[in-house]
Amino acid sequence: MPFRKKQTSFGIVGVATIGLSALVTGCGSQSTGNSTGTTSTSGQKIHLTMTVWGSTLDTKTYQERVDLYTKLHPNVTITVKNLPKYDQQVETMIAGGDAPDIMAVSQDAVGFGQEGAVLNLTPYIKQAGMNLNSIYEPGYLGEYQYQGQQYGLPDRGGYIITYYNKDMFKKAGLTDPTNGWTWNQFLTDAKKLTITNGGKTTQWGFAGGTWWPVYGSFVQENGGKILNSSLNQSELGSSATQNALTWVNNLSYKWHVAPTTVQYANMGSGVTGDELFGQGKVALLTTGFWDIASYVQDKINFGIAPMPVGKQGGMETVGTGLAVCAKSKYPQVAFQVLEFLESKAGQAPIVQNGEDVPATKAGMAMWIKSLPKSVSFSSLQSAQSDVFSPQIPPQWNQLQTSLSNDLTPFFNGEKSLNSILSKTNSDVNSLVGGN
Repeated sequence: MPFRKKQTSFGIVGVATIGLSALVTGCGSQSTGNSTGTTSTSGQKIHLTMTVWGSTLDTKTYQERVDLYTKLHPNVTITVKNLPKYDQQVETMIAGGDAPDIMAVSQDAVGFGQEGAVLNLTPYIKQAGMNLNSIYEPGYLGEYQYQGQQYGLPDRGGYIITYYNKDMFKKAGLTDPTNGWTWNQFLTDAKKLTITNGGKTTQWGFAGGTWWPVYGSFVQENGGKILNSSLNQSELGSSATQNALTWVNNLSYKWHVAPTTVQYANMGSGVTGDELFGQGKVALLTTGFWDIASYVQDKINFGIAPMPVGKQGGMETVGTGLAVCAKSKYPQVAFQVLEFLESKAGQAPIVQNGEDVPATKAGMAMWIKSLPKSVSFSSLQSAQSDVFSPQIPPQWNQLQTSLSNDLTPFFNGEKSLNSILSKTNSDVNSLVGGN
């Protein structure tokens, strides 16, 4: 099953006002061609269905966005369906001949594409004359690519960044993190920011290292990979990857600057680093953009910065994309909707509603302007070359399940990495070996 992270609001509602009517007037009015010909939406009555997951706000925002498209194309109507058990329900719809026309996807887009459930969008993109590198930062695109083909378009989300508590840094006499700070600086600061009284840690230096895009970012920074470039063999046995994973685990079990899994469990059911940072119990947190709005609302004095740099920078993307179902009766029109949703007008409601971070350059620029002055994006802006997509084989879902099962004893401090590598490599290779 693909991992669907529950995301709270990314944007800051009410800080910036976006003129939607002006944006809509300037784009989306042309019909979009594709590899099988050009379809105009000015005649036939067409109804499309779009499936998504998420909150009521997510549903509301998606519907507002597609309504902007149908305002320009009144012969088209689009219904947004929020599926609470998304993966199971959307697969049932596809298998039962009731496939949606447009569907939200995550890292599963490539798998759906290889199964023939969603279309390869590359011919449509070429026919439409879309320059994806001018629409998105290059690091976003690979999350929906396989062997040079595009199976989805990035729509929302961001990448792994560092949050830091400004008050804790000031009290410890430390300089705020910025672009180019190193693993050594990170560790030194985390040690100084960890406070223990009577054998009990009352303030942790760091939290958030064992979720796949976080440890994947550290692996990338150390020059390692999870898979080889052909995505058909494990690279977990490489020294660069092993050293990065060991370094991450040492933060909890050697240097004691981050909670262990047992210590998390002792804090209560479901407690995460995100919550501990929000409670003022953690000084440094690595996660996605989704905590910004709630931390602002809770009046936490915090900043955001790039991940610390090892041999190189690395901030792994974690996003939501959009794809066209292969069984859609109107694939050309569905793609035209996708093209509109990735325009400035189509991305604007994401920011206006405070739903999320848009994936496009234009959308991100709007979101950055919406941030309060206390949250500067400047150091992250200068580190965009560090953003990269995860390696996505068609077996992504099975791969994540396998890695989670095999690496859990290591991340729990129960087994060494060397003791589990043989089985982990064998499990990974058995999944991806045929790619």
